[in-house]
Amino acid sequence: MKKPWWAKKNEEKWQQLLFNYNLLKEIEKNKGELQCEYCGEKNLKIYRWDEKVKDDVATIDHFLPKSQYPELSKDPKNLLVACHSCNNKKGDTIVEKTEIKFRR
Repeated sequence: MKKPWWAKKNEEKWQQLLFNYNLLKEIEKNKGELQCEYCGEKNLKIYRWDEKVKDDVATIDHFLPKSQYPELSKDPKNLLVACHSCNNKKGDTIVEKTEIKFRR
């Protein structure tokens, strides 16, 4: 993936974006599809940083928010596949594990 112009100013954000992109690719390869672990929406898509994002985008959610637990930002045990809508709704809150209904 080509490095964007803004990455020079925010290398950490770029590295997290690349990590998330590669993790989603790996999960998709191993599971055959990407499904939101909160609402169950199936067939989520992986978009590159430079593509127009649509409603069916797959994101990586940090169960324990990276703003509060930066040391867990790349810990697979703390990462979930989430649709854009569920990830935005959750934000930096910590949810109950019972809200994860479709665990991979």
